[in-house]
Amino acid sequence: MNDDRAAILSEVGAAVATALATARVMTPADCRRISSAENWPAVIVAYHIGLGLRRQAGFISRALTGDEPFQFEWEPTHDVNAVNARDHASMSRDQAAAEIEEGWTRLQMVAGQMAEEDWSRHVFVFRDRRQSADVVLRRIVLPHVNEHLQSLRRTVAEGPAKA
Repeated sequence: MNDDRAAILSEVGAAVATALATARVMTPADCRRISSAENWPAVIVAYHIGLGLRRQAGFISRALTGDEPFQFEWEPTHDVNAVNARDHASMSRDQAAAEIEEGWTRLQMVAGQMAEEDWSRHVFVFRDRRQSADVVLRRIVLPHVNEHLQSLRRTVAEGPAKA
């Protein structure tokens, strides 16, 4: 793995560590507090970080399997997110943290199997634009984790509503 890509993965790892630390100290009230960015309970924002890592690892793994690039569309993604927010809102902080850990483990496993040439393979398509595994890591994985982590931290920091 080249140094630049290793640095990106290290940055993702640092964000994951912060997400885990944040999730693990959430109180039950923190878990239910609604984020302003996603309009989800904070526990779902944490869970979503893990699900995103797992899903994005699946996109990247197509470089290893030879599968056709994943055809991304927003509408089904929003639908899945809505179902998760509705059906899993009562999950515990430990369940959300476990999903973050599992997603990060999956991404690291896939990245560890990749040869240099695998990173240039197309694994993702959005609006007829094909993206390589390397671009998915840099422009999808890292921003996704960082954006939702910022929201999670902001939501938890808000504390209880003032009367």
